[in-house]
Amino acid sequence: MTRYPNREETELLSLKSLSGSMGLGVGMNRILNISVCPSGLRIGMMRVFGIWCRKFFVPWEEISVNRKNGFFGQSAVFQFGNPSTGRLRIPSYVADRLARASLGRWPEPGPFPQETNAQVFDNVVRQWLAVTLFAATFFFVAPRVMSPVADFPPLSVAILFPGVVFGIGSVFEYFKRTKR
Repeated sequence: MTRYPNREETELLSLKSLSGSMGLGVGMNRILNISVCPSGLRIGMMRVFGIWCRKFFVPWEEISVNRKNGFFGQSAVFQFGNPSTGRLRIPSYVADRLARASLGRWPEPGPFPQETNAQVFDNVVRQWLAVTLFAATFFFVAPRVMSPVADFPPLSVAILFPGVVFGIGSVFEYFKRTKR
């Protein structure tokens, strides 16, 4: 924030309530705000989660982008400055949206395809299945490890409870990503 102070500039695109991570594993779930401006990116977070964190503005010349494949899909890692003074990892589909709005100033070559609704559905269902499987395994195994002789929740409850809970969140995620 001290190296890249915020400045007033017209926003071409503003995305709010994004998820990402900064630095070494500092997760920011749905609290990140990123705006594309003609001369750079403005990055901030919801004030309630970062009372002393101010928005900062990074010029295009100071940004490099690397794409990475991960367990839950592709992500884009921004590095700020040379040598790097900060890193920000966001989902690749968000980076593509930012790139399309950057008026050709984006620091990596294109193309930056727009996700189809079918691709969004496929990604959301895969994430839902992975998280539900992990949670169901936990709810089935953890009680048996902690107390081998007790009444355990039935297998159907161990599967259905996380499936329904994470399913509701996945529906919201689908509609958030497909709204234009």
